[in-house]
Amino acid sequence: MRSLYTIGGPLRWELRTQPSKVFKRYKFHGQPSHILSSKSTLLPSKPARTRFAPSPTGYLHLGSLRTALYNYLLAKATGGQFLVRIEDTDQTRIVSDAESKLYEDLKWAGLDWDEGPSIGGDFGPYKQSQRLPTYNQHASQLLDSGRAYRCFCSPAELDAIKAQNIKEGTSIGYNKTCSHIPEDVSTRRAAAGEPHCVRLRCEHEKPAPPFHDMVYGRYKTPFVPEDFILIKRDGYPTYHFANVIDDHLMQITHVIRGAEWLVSTPRHVMLYDAFGWEPPEFAHVGLLVDSNRQKLSKRLHDIGISSYREKGYLPVALLNYVALLGWSPLRTGQKKITETMDLETIISKFHLRFTRGDIRINDKLAFIQNYYLKRILAQPEYPETIQQVSNVILPNLEKAIGEVEKGRSDNPLLGPIIVPARPAEEDSNLVGKDYLRKMFEVDMKSFVDAESHVWRNANLIWEIPEESYVQALDIEMEQNTVDNFWVKHPDAAAPEGGNRPISALQDPDIWDMFDSLGRKPSKVVDLFHATVQEITDEAWTKESLEKKMKPLIMSIYSDREEHGKDRERGRRQVWGWHALRWIMVAGNVGPALIPSMELLGKAETMRRMSVAKRAALRWEQDEMKKFKDNSS
Repeated sequence: MRSLYTIGGPLRWELRTQPSKVFKRYKFHGQPSHILSSKSTLLPSKPARTRFAPSPTGYLHLGSLRTALYNYLLAKATGGQFLVRIEDTDQTRIVSDAESKLYEDLKWAGLDWDEGPSIGGDFGPYKQSQRLPTYNQHASQLLDSGRAYRCFCSPAELDAIKAQNIKEGTSIGYNKTCSHIPEDVSTRRAAAGEPHCVRLRCEHEKPAPPFHDMVYGRYKTPFVPEDFILIKRDGYPTYHFANVIDDHLMQITHVIRGAEWLVSTPRHVMLYDAFGWEPPEFAHVGLLVDSNRQKLSKRLHDIGISSYREKGYLPVALLNYVALLGWSPLRTGQKKITETMDLETIISKFHLRFTRGDIRINDKLAFIQNYYLKRILAQPEYPETIQQVSNVILPNLEKAIGEVEKGRSDNPLLGPIIVPARPAEEDSNLVGKDYLRKMFEVDMKSFVDAESHVWRNANLIWEIPEESYVQALDIEMEQNTVDNFWVKHPDAAAPEGGNRPISALQDPDIWDMFDSLGRKPSKVVDLFHATVQEITDEAWTKESLEKKMKPLIMSIYSDREEHGKDRERGRRQVWGWHALRWIMVAGNVGPALIPSMELLGKAETMRRMSVAKRAALRWEQDEMKKFKDNSS
């Protein structure tokens, strides 16, 4: 099997420009083109060079992974190249480990790049902080041509200009104060070391030129751009300037990014025009929002890719999920669209028709995760694939167990870690790795994320307090109105399907099929205890347990009172599975019982039966006391 990391014409409508109306979030005007359905609109005819250009001011999150993925898919679908470029010009906001974490997360996801900081390429360096001479060279080119000028206004002077503009109700943009300084004077002042920035010279009262976006069609801003900064006072380029220079020099043909950058693109187009360059194709994909249509925030939402890794999501599942946030494969004929696709399949189906507008985060990730787990389990080379999955997920399970253990003293439902789960003395983990691997395999098909999986299987890790058994038994007996227990004779035929009305079981011949245990769950525990006692440690396997336990399970019945119109008749049904689940895990939801017993081992199974017996006797004593109190 392949590595888990790589298991193997946009929608556009014509809008009339209406200056009085703007899109709510971005405040832009657009003229999207007609829908084009020919094959040529789905992908470019030539290999595409795309890039993912994150800033190391934070960690890779859901939105940035989607941007990286779409650029990766376009490059691979057309036989092109996918680049990674680090845009680290904002030195004051850089997070020390963000860059290394970025590479780690991309590799974990399976998005390998063809050129970038860690592997080089023909157009490096691929970190903007290492390309300062290139930006200064191009800034000088614009200065020499008169398309740019030096601005010597101090931050205090700029704040004063802004305040005056606000007071007068005019544009808050820069007022071109320094644009009138003669070139020779400007050059002398700069040579003398006077602090300054470099601004693009924009024409008065002339909006930025329109451009075509592959998602939103023809886009034109109604606003007159200010003379925006190209080189900051610290000598570093602005995002806009470095972005355009790098995309041109690295021969980027297509730029796919979030719709929040759509309003900045006119500036980029102006720079391309200033240099006389051909801009790349742009595609701005919808912003990811929550159910309240609020932009996803790293402060309010757990959207960091590392959080998905820690929860145990498979890379192939996360990529599949992210790909569908604003894109879907084309429908062919009447076939239903299949949304579960590995990376190779997504590449083969990829096209440039993205969904317009905000994209709501949905809850499909759990479904997709379960799909891939089941698919992996069905592989012929099962031992190899289960090993691969375990290697990805077990560290996250260990971490989740540690988090639960920290707060266990405050949780009355959890006792100490059970003996069979404890590691060897030389192992520093809370749970032995071999036991943890087997526990995961027992309930692998139910895995969604590490935290929920640990809670689902908590009874296979921690002891269950006796009080939990008593409470669970009380719920079973009282809320489910269980009356008496019966054990069917080994040689007696079962009633139809295990369920028949009591009134139909009054015939003496049928009545003799059962021995009454009364309303005493302790006697049910005794039956299981005696059966388990006969199984040797050597024979403690799933097959042996099923052979010994299933006949007993299917022989234990209970009478349940019915309410309403069925109150007088009641119903007798098999209760053996209920009984065993209560004995083993206090009735809690969890994995299959027989495999759980095999994992726990004979000693832990017998210990739990002893606890269940004490709890049953306590419950019976309480029932007797209630009966006496009601009789007196």
